[in-house]
Amino acid sequence: MDALSIAIEAAETTVAALPPGHADRPILLNNLGICLVERFTLSSSMEDLDRAIEVADAAINSTPQQYPGRLRYMDNLATRLGMRFGLTGSIDDLNRAIDLVEMAVEATPPNHIYRGRFLGNLAIWLCKRFEGISSTDDLDRAIWAADMAVEALLDNASRRDNYLSILGNCLGRRYQQTGSLDYLDRAISAAELSLEDPDQDAIHRAAYLNTLGLWLGERSDRTGSKADLDRAVEATEMAVEALPPEHPERVMCLINLGKILGRRFELTGSMSDLDRAIEVSDAGRELLLPNSPSQTACLNNLAMWLSRRFDRAGSMDDLNRAIQVAELALTVTPRDHPERSVCLGTLGVCLGKRFDRTASMDDLNRAVEVESTGGESVPPGHPFKASHWDALGVWLDRRFDRTSSMDDLNHAIEVAEKAVEATPLEHMDRASYLNNLGCYLDKRYERTGSLNDINRSLSCFKEGWDCPGTPTSIRIRLALSAAETYASQSNWEESSQLLEKAVELLPAVSPRSSAHNDKEHMLANFVGLASTAAAVALNADRDAYHALKLLELGRGIITNFLMDMRGDISDLKQRHADLADEFVSLRDELDSPADSPSLSVPTNGASSLESQAKRRREADQRFTELITEIRAQPGFGSFFLPPTADEMMAAGSLGPIIVVNLSSYRCDAFLVQLDRISVVELPDLKSEEAQKRAQGLHSYGPSSSFNMESLVEWLWDVICRPCLDALGFRDPPSDDNWPRVWWIPTRYLSRLPLHAAGHHSAASSSTNTVMDRVMSTYASSIKALIHGRRHTIRDRDATEPDSALLIAMRETPNLSAGGLLPFAVDELDMLAALCPSLGLEPSLPPRRRDEVLEGLKKCKIFHFAGHGQSDPADPSQSCLLLEDWETNPLTAGTLRDHRLQDNPPFFAYLSACSTGANESDRFADEGVHLAHAFQLAGFRHVVGTLWRVSDRYSVQVAKVLYETMQHAGVTDQAICLGLHRAVRALRDGRIDMDVDVPKRAGEIRDIVGCEEDTKPLYWVPYVHFGV
Repeated sequence: MDALSIAIEAAETTVAALPPGHADRPILLNNLGICLVERFTLSSSMEDLDRAIEVADAAINSTPQQYPGRLRYMDNLATRLGMRFGLTGSIDDLNRAIDLVEMAVEATPPNHIYRGRFLGNLAIWLCKRFEGISSTDDLDRAIWAADMAVEALLDNASRRDNYLSILGNCLGRRYQQTGSLDYLDRAISAAELSLEDPDQDAIHRAAYLNTLGLWLGERSDRTGSKADLDRAVEATEMAVEALPPEHPERVMCLINLGKILGRRFELTGSMSDLDRAIEVSDAGRELLLPNSPSQTACLNNLAMWLSRRFDRAGSMDDLNRAIQVAELALTVTPRDHPERSVCLGTLGVCLGKRFDRTASMDDLNRAVEVESTGGESVPPGHPFKASHWDALGVWLDRRFDRTSSMDDLNHAIEVAEKAVEATPLEHMDRASYLNNLGCYLDKRYERTGSLNDINRSLSCFKEGWDCPGTPTSIRIRLALSAAETYASQSNWEESSQLLEKAVELLPAVSPRSSAHNDKEHMLANFVGLASTAAAVALNADRDAYHALKLLELGRGIITNFLMDMRGDISDLKQRHADLADEFVSLRDELDSPADSPSLSVPTNGASSLESQAKRRREADQRFTELITEIRAQPGFGSFFLPPTADEMMAAGSLGPIIVVNLSSYRCDAFLVQLDRISVVELPDLKSEEAQKRAQGLHSYGPSSSFNMESLVEWLWDVICRPCLDALGFRDPPSDDNWPRVWWIPTRYLSRLPLHAAGHHSAASSSTNTVMDRVMSTYASSIKALIHGRRHTIRDRDATEPDSALLIAMRETPNLSAGGLLPFAVDELDMLAALCPSLGLEPSLPPRRRDEVLEGLKKCKIFHFAGHGQSDPADPSQSCLLLEDWETNPLTAGTLRDHRLQDNPPFFAYLSACSTGANESDRFADEGVHLAHAFQLAGFRHVVGTLWRVSDRYSVQVAKVLYETMQHAGVTDQAICLGLHRAVRALRDGRIDMDVDVPKRAGEIRDIVGCEEDTKPLYWVPYVHFGV
């Protein structure tokens, strides 16, 4: 830079010393301009660019008309004016650049050495002007000029590559104008050809990569191709990395990268992509100069991705900022700008979302207004027209829901019809538009009873289902909509077929390569689908196994992935070692956290984040192929498939499995026994009532009015008694040999205490309770139960005692009053005293996350007495509160990703609150909570709680359980028996609270400090999960 500045200063001095008519003046001025432009590209100094334009003008004015170099000086000036337009948006600069280069083209014969260069630059500036004023004539001429430039430069690879990229840009713009996929394919082909030379200089190659990424992203938008989208991200990442931070073209690459990352989030649900889309869009915005023509695209993208993060995380700060940015985008965008309609659409979406949160009719009315204005500003036949019509329909429908105005509903149907009609058959958005139209028609049918509307609605759903390239999530929604319509007509066969196909698509919504958190949020959109499919299958006269298999397929998708990857492959190792080795390699790649340690904007080298994501996607694809290869081997045909009917029945050999399915169509219990799978209809169980009672538990505590006794009696009457009666469990065992059942509840039932159901206020000899007839264990699925039983307890050296990892949090940092739990230490002291008789050696590590995780690798039993924190918005963030819980929490997600299967521990006792509960209805099918996370990590048994529990009573429950293990052995049966005895004794008042435990104040063991729970039925929350 210093040498360049010295050269510029010397050139300025030399030029100033020359008389006006000196023969060397033009070439010296030209050389000075070249140096100034070079310094501008390094420093982004507008003074250098302005001076470069000034000296280029002077060079032309100093040159005779017939001088051979004059045309090159004109082209140089045009290039610099175009550069300034790109920064300032001055249309005068752009018009003059076009005029200059057109004159240069007209003055050169077909075989002129510079004709290809002039044609290519003419294409650049004509395309830029088209982007600003949408002149079809400009675009036609730009395509012609770029084509001619490529043809003229067949022997000049570097120049030809540049104009191939320009041609790709022009063809891409033509696609955007016409919607013709042929132009888009040609644009991508031209961009790919521009990159064939691997020795291109980095700056030019970055521009070509950015062009390729832009149009690959557009094609993915059109066709739904994930491969195109991944390539688009990769190409644009490389473009950003190739440019120095100060380079003026970097801003466009950042804008494009943000746009493409945001698109990939919408397709895959990757929060990492969305956060980076916002980050790079913000970085691009900071590089923009005032009045830059790139402001519109940058601000619009930023507003859209902020609004999408609001959808995911629910932060009103994100949504309010999105609206502010969208308003700013409109402010800086001229009324005749072709992208203004896009900005209006984004603002409409953001306002509509704020209405959904706040119910502000002002926001909703304005959303309708701006979408209508945006649609009107788009010329007929433009591809964006359909998206405006669709969005307008959405907000008109919302307004109908609020006001019941048939005018709004009819208008919504009218514009939705236009959106569908204007969208090509192969466009990926067509299915979404059809789904919206079908829903509006269905609403009008409900209001008017028009058979024509309901028939058209069903046709829309079916057509959308059959659309090529439809994203999986949209196809599932269409199947649900169509199935619901068929069900309303009692056409159970058609409804069942569609729902079954939808369930089979669920794993594709959350590929193994995605982060678990992203999988959870994508699957949350379809909570209850499996339950609906099972219920409708029964109505369609499918057998019990068929319906139950749908529940197994459509629930616990993430758990199924992890169990498959962490399953026992010893047989495969013995018979096909090569396949087993590859399986382990791919498993290790996929069964690791997908989150990146950094979201920084890439500056040097390959992006580690995108490289990791690409590697995981490739591993996911190969893993799927490998599973197919393994199943082709003799004896491995059922490898990682859902349990067969025989396998399910075998799982019932230790005791019946009761799967309780909740649906708006019907409710049933599947009874899985050693010799049969049967169904018990539960006509008195209603989904709405279950939801109401589950929601009531949110407020349960010492001061709430929630009636726990009523809940457990209702559970007995409508669910548990019919099931136990059908299984023959009508009385308590006469010899204290308790039978055992496994409960697998669905939907809202997963938060309710089936094990405690009954009429407990009756005499103690009553048999109208679950716990007076059977012992209870919970499981998330039959497959999970089978998986857990296949992991045997590890063998240890007889000379080395097993370890009991013990953690007591008497006080927890930064909780009210230190979160004091005075009985937690007593609980640990009690267990430490029992350890020798259990063959255990107590281990008391530092009470920090990393030390506890390390201890879990070596322990046989883990006991935690302290506070638990449940996170309904993101169950993976539910955690046990250790000393470093604020900075390094021990979360359910962390535990789930912690593999202990190679050395599986036996038992985790989580003496804290809400460790066995998932308080979010949206995540019910995935069963994400702390107890389940410990099971996925490798623990064979877990004792947890459904909600808040008493510090004082917890000591005695633990004491009875461990004393049972002391007498019965550290066995599968002893865990369940011990908890069963403890809870029954607590219920019956047979535990003397004064024995061994001094009276003192205690807390509830969760993050909410409150007084000791003195309500009855305090024994209810304790639950056992295990094999």
